[in-house]
Amino acid sequence: MDTKVAFETGAFALTQEIWNKATDFLGLQNNDGSTRIKRMGTNQIQIVRYLDVDQKSIFGCSSNHKTEVIASFTGQLKGNKKIWMSS
Repeated sequence: MDTKVAFETGAFALTQEIWNKATDFLGLQNNDGSTRIKRMGTNQIQIVRYLDVDQKSIFGCSSNHKTEVIASFTGQLKGNKKIWMSS
């Protein structure tokens, strides 16, 4: 199976940089605030969309909210960069 690099960040990139690169790669716009990034580990992230955002406050307990996973990425160090692949 041939894996392709989705995007690159610095080796110690902050979540904001990863979020910006991932949303650019996916072509997402988060106008309503329903799309979030979840760090599953140091080298794993998921982009999720909260469903029914208008009916509930997303700032409450998020464990009760229904979500859908839009994309998952796995990062791998390569020199002074981290390459992220869609998984």
